[in-house]
Amino acid sequence: MIYRELIDESLYLNQKIFSLTRIKIIHSLFYLGPDGATFRELNAGLGIPDGLLFSNLKALEKMGMINSEKVRLEGKELESYHLTNEGFIEWNRSIKWLKDFLNYRGETDD
Repeated sequence: MIYRELIDESLYLNQKIFSLTRIKIIHSLFYLGPDGATFRELNAGLGIPDGLLFSNLKALEKMGMINSEKVRLEGKELESYHLTNEGFIEWNRSIKWLKDFLNYRGETDD
């Protein structure tokens, strides 16, 4: 892949998911699959402060990358988060681009 193509492909990525917090959240939900995770599980596993985690979950939900549903666990009603199909596609697109970007070795248009 030549550098210009690599840069052009970046235009098709959702720039709003490229923050460390959002990458951690999306990667975790991708890895966990359809079971997803509760707020409490994400908070404990990722070590993201409550407010930062909450605001980023809501932003990702608004973008259509994740969805949430109420679940009962240990007698409590909790919010569980899952990657949407759109989120899954966007994550795979982003990962492919990042791999190509990191593996770029200086090919040019020459």
